[in-house]
Amino acid sequence: MALYEYSWLILLSPLFAFAVIIFGTRMWDLATRRSVASAAEHEAEAHAEHGESHSDVELMHEKGPRGEDLVFEDIEDPKVPRLTMGARVSGYLSVVIMALACIYSWVLLLNTAGLISIAPLLPTQGISLTQISYSWCQNIDATNNCFGLGNYIIAFHLDNLTIVMLVVVTTVTLLVQFYSQGYMENSSGYARFFSYLSLFAFSMLTIVFAANFLVIFVGWELVGLSSYLLIGFWFNKRAKPAEDRLSPASASVEAFITNRVGDVGFIIGIMILFVSTGTFNFSQLPTAVLHMDKTLLTVAMILIFCGAIGKSAQVPLHVWLPPAMEGPTPVSALIHAATMVAAGVYMVGRTWFIFEAADPLAFQIVAWIGGISAIFAATIALVQTDFKRVLAFSTISQLGYMFVGLGIAAGTAYGPGLGMFHLFTHAFFKALLFLCAGSVLIALHHATHKETQDMRLMGGLGPKMPITAIAWLIGTLAIGGFPFFDSFFSKDNIIAVAFDTGNYALWAITLITAGLTSFYMFRAFILAFGGKDGALGGLWGGTYRGKIYRIAGVEEGNPDKTYLVERESGEEEVKDPHESPLTMTIPLILLMIPSIFAGDWFNFYSYVQPGAPALTVRYVLDDWKTWLGLTASLIGFTWAYTLYARFELARIHDYVQNQAFLRVTHRVLLHKFYIDELYNWLIRYVVLGVSHIEQAFDTYIIDGLVNGTARLVLTIGRDVRHVETGRVQAYMIGFFGGVVVLAILVFALVTFVK
Repeated sequence: MALYEYSWLILLSPLFAFAVIIFGTRMWDLATRRSVASAAEHEAEAHAEHGESHSDVELMHEKGPRGEDLVFEDIEDPKVPRLTMGARVSGYLSVVIMALACIYSWVLLLNTAGLISIAPLLPTQGISLTQISYSWCQNIDATNNCFGLGNYIIAFHLDNLTIVMLVVVTTVTLLVQFYSQGYMENSSGYARFFSYLSLFAFSMLTIVFAANFLVIFVGWELVGLSSYLLIGFWFNKRAKPAEDRLSPASASVEAFITNRVGDVGFIIGIMILFVSTGTFNFSQLPTAVLHMDKTLLTVAMILIFCGAIGKSAQVPLHVWLPPAMEGPTPVSALIHAATMVAAGVYMVGRTWFIFEAADPLAFQIVAWIGGISAIFAATIALVQTDFKRVLAFSTISQLGYMFVGLGIAAGTAYGPGLGMFHLFTHAFFKALLFLCAGSVLIALHHATHKETQDMRLMGGLGPKMPITAIAWLIGTLAIGGFPFFDSFFSKDNIIAVAFDTGNYALWAITLITAGLTSFYMFRAFILAFGGKDGALGGLWGGTYRGKIYRIAGVEEGNPDKTYLVERESGEEEVKDPHESPLTMTIPLILLMIPSIFAGDWFNFYSYVQPGAPALTVRYVLDDWKTWLGLTASLIGFTWAYTLYARFELARIHDYVQNQAFLRVTHRVLLHKFYIDELYNWLIRYVVLGVSHIEQAFDTYIIDGLVNGTARLVLTIGRDVRHVETGRVQAYMIGFFGGVVVLAILVFALVTFVK
């Protein structure tokens, strides 16, 4: 059992990397940056004298925190001419440590799945990792309670569900870190970036290993902190209102605050369970909650699900995820595939048996929030022109599928496996798609010398970036449910079970969403890598529109009124993009493999939930619902091909604008159903309005009473002090005058009061 007992090393490995980078290699980087920058500058000057240049950007000279001279590429994404050894070691250290953790995780998975035999099988209930567990409260009484208030144990647990997530988190994190060596090349925050990635991985692994709500909440908040740091990594970058893009700093704040809204419900739900049962422990809660009032238990689980709504960006707390794309693309890949948004799904999967003990309403809410989010985000993705935002809304939609799977599995033998299987497959093809997007954006940045994310300025990139194009196509087929790719088994089975369990409305929603998913993903592929005049009927190559056109109408600040116009002759020349370096393409090649074959793990359900049915190819192919789902996906692929591979973008744009219904629908979808505008209005006029009223009440009523009383006392004191003259005559007059007044009062009382 030593193989399992030492799995805590996986948890602590990224924390170790984070500590070494922050307190060691980053300090080394900052200490030696000045000398490296000076050497690189002299080298650049020497090349310039011979008419040579290794850079097509203008360097900027800045003063460092200790007055040292630093050379930056630009102020929004500061770069150094050459990375220091300290910075490079930061990246190498992160990659090597995560590689060891990844190998360990895969060994655990292969052994517990029975593919190798180097240790006994893990017990069904898992094991406690006692080596790193401890009592948070040291004063334990005879009943093992902390001052009679309950049991506060920092405990970690390993079972098959944990191992699945270990593989997802460590594999995706490893490939993202390796990829980041190319994507973040020469970034002035290179070491800091890798330290944040390591912290992010540790935070998610804390959630994965957590044996109780106390630990999972700590990891939950650490994930929120890590995402805040990484989304706002380019904190100098400015907002682009014309493109409906926030600054990274603002996007990170929005993500942080939106998640806090969901976390309010999350922590209240946890406290209800704790007060009612006296334990945070996941192994004890399924039986302890049986003695709770069922209505109270249902309320608690719905509140706990609020945390998942925020973390996994489900309606109505979905608004933070699209702006989060302002962070570096490797961060987006990590958030969307293996960490933050996956945390909400995993939490519901981990507490699935507690949800099952509640009223069926709890699971119905989980399923319906997922279903609404799935189709809501998919419709918005249909009209997006930003390359990364298509993937952002795709993630919201696919997470919706996972929650549908978790919700409709109540009363079936699948348990949490139905939703978790799609999380497992989705992690690989979504990481692949985001890293492909980063590859394209880097190539276009080098070609145009500016940030380009609008797909209307792409096209024809297939022959120029063949590895990236093929990888994106494989990711598209995987997410679209093409036969024998990942989601053909994981997602389509959710759709089938929705029908089998009598959830016909959810079945219709998920079926329609499958067709929409195929459409918007294949649309993105054609817009980026193909075109009307490309080979294979427009699927491969064609005109690179970025050399011919530019976006007009952005000055109006309304994204639905932008359009393509031809570039003028005097404008800056645009070069042809080229394939990304090996540090970026190797992860793409590796991720293609699980994007095709991860869905072939037919025993996943029984691995996560003993006794659950296993999938077989015959079972899938013999089910008529499989073919209906496939038909919906093929309709989406065909629809996207017919529109974008056979017609020019300008013609499609003109047709939509000339049809009133299509024009209004397009505007509503492009503005994301005006949810952002509604929230802005509510915050500005309701939240801030109430705040201003409260401020006025505090200023004029509360402070007015206190300050008014003080002013009254001061006024009385100021006026009365004039009687203190220091003259004995005045005091004697006052004394005898008082005696006279008292005598008159006594005489009046005695004489007239009967």
